[in-house]
Amino acid sequence: MSDVFHRPRDWKIEPAEKRFVVTWDDGAVTEYGWEEMRRACPCAYCAGEGTFKGTVDATTKFTERQTTMTEVHPVGRYGVTPVWGDGHDTGIYTYKMLRRAAGLE
Repeated sequence: MSDVFHRPRDWKIEPAEKRFVVTWDDGAVTEYGWEEMRRACPCAYCAGEGTFKGTVDATTKFTERQTTMTEVHPVGRYGVTPVWGDGHDTGIYTYKMLRRAAGLE
C-alpha cells in the first residue's frame, strides 16, 4: 500500500447515471454506483460494530430512496459522507476506502 495520502480535487453526483464521480489529486477519476456505495456503508448500523452484526449484507433489498444520493459532505480531511434519499447520513467513506474500492491502493 502506498504511503501517499491522496485527496479528491473534486467530486460530483450524477443522478441520471446513479453514480458518484471523484477526481483525485493525482489525476485519477473514479466512479462509484449508488447501490454499491449504499451496500458498502461503513457505519455501525449498516456494517456492524463490536458484537452487533449490522443490517446490510449481500441479500439486503433497498428501496429507490435508500439508494438515491442527494448530497455529499466532506468529513475533515480524510473522507466524505453521502446523504441518501431516506435521510441516512452516518457512513464515513474514507478516501483510502474509496481509492481501494477503485483498485488505486
